[in-house]
Amino acid sequence: MKKRNFMIFGALMFVGILFVLSFVGYSDGDDAFFYQYANQMGLFEYLSWRYETWVGRMAAEALVWVTFRSGIWFWRVVNAAMLLCLPVGIAGLAGRIVRGDSHRVGDEACLPSRGREREGEAAGAARAWFGAVLICFCGYLWMDAMTLGYAAVWVNGSIFYTWSFTCGIFALFPAADAVFGRKRAPWYAGWYALPCCVIAAMSIEQMGAVLLTLEIIACAVLLGKRRAVPVLLAVQTALTALSFATLFLAPGNELRIAQETQTWMPMFDTLSVGEHLFLTLQWLLSSFANENSVVLCALWMFLAFVLWERKKRVLLWPLAIFAVAGVLRFFGVSLFCDMGMGEAAAGGQVLSLPAMSELTAGNIFAMVWWSAALVYTLVLLVLAARAPVTMALVYLAGIASEAIMYFSPTMYASGARVFYLTDLCVIFLTAGLFLQIENTKRRRWAFGLALFTGILHFGVQIPAYLAAGGFLS
Repeated sequence: MKKRNFMIFGALMFVGILFVLSFVGYSDGDDAFFYQYANQMGLFEYLSWRYETWVGRMAAEALVWVTFRSGIWFWRVVNAAMLLCLPVGIAGLAGRIVRGDSHRVGDEACLPSRGREREGEAAGAARAWFGAVLICFCGYLWMDAMTLGYAAVWVNGSIFYTWSFTCGIFALFPAADAVFGRKRAPWYAGWYALPCCVIAAMSIEQMGAVLLTLEIIACAVLLGKRRAVPVLLAVQTALTALSFATLFLAPGNELRIAQETQTWMPMFDTLSVGEHLFLTLQWLLSSFANENSVVLCALWMFLAFVLWERKKRVLLWPLAIFAVAGVLRFFGVSLFCDMGMGEAAAGGQVLSLPAMSELTAGNIFAMVWWSAALVYTLVLLVLAARAPVTMALVYLAGIASEAIMYFSPTMYASGARVFYLTDLCVIFLTAGLFLQIENTKRRRWAFGLALFTGILHFGVQIPAYLAAGGFLS
């Protein structure tokens, strides 16, 4: 695909996303709250008030202030751009890590050497990279309706999640270039990552933790291999750490946690470590069995293509069994997805928490089943991925981004948006695996199945999308 054609595709996608967002307006609740105070206060007055009394997410709060003072069409245009850049950024990051290059349109380095010989260098590279981009766009269709709705379509939620996560993805480009790049970039390359890392680290704790961890690992790897870290990457890592510390040191955090504990989980402070661990594990496994199941099945599908190509086909049978179990919930079979969460699964205030002693044999079976599925997936990633350590770390980061809710009394009340980063990590893995498929026909089959799965899942969820009237003006 030529650059001009890619630009046309991007423009059409932007217009399509903007058309959908043109039906979305401010919702009651948080949107109304932010609209009121953003238009009553100046920027620094607003940020000071929020930092002192509620939260340390100053970058996202500043974006909230600008957005709610600029009108709904400002949000629609910027959010459409972010929803366009996010999949492109994920595909670009996957290319840097799996192939060791920047994946510019027309860059023949995107394809394996044998693929280049068969298809022609420039055309084959462009098709592979463009396919990875499309795979990432399919990721929106794989997501649960509530995850996508609350994290990408809700005005307030999109600023905190989609905008900050997009910045976090682009902030990782210089680290990936430094560790995996075939050529050393100029010292000034990647300057855009500095504002991006601040926005990512001072918006949502999940993204800040993942970004800072990966930056530190990249610096450690470079020190071990080359005895030097690029100046800009060192500055970026320090800036991320400072931003993340500023977020956590906000005096409003303690007040917010106390209020949210009383509002959503009054018994939070009285739980033992063991009870905390059980509740977090149960909730996390339930998310993969329910909200994240289709995204995980997509990852298994791409793992199957790579393992088939490498003639490790005996490993595919467990994947097939796990995938069948993952979709049975759509047919009303609850054996593999019911983990005994009870009323806690509905969100809202929780006055009666699940207990291990109350689990049925079926609940225990479901938890053991999905624990095995997640462990087996990690093993296969290590065996199949071209950058096994990095891919495994991203996979574990996706799980850890949910596990961090161990420390939050809003684990049940936060809703499906907290699964957004996990889904994006898995989508990154699917893009990386797609770029490893060398056979052109298999690559086309993989893309076709990904698109079919996404459209089918979207169709199944149409009632949920239509019921989300709170997002529509």
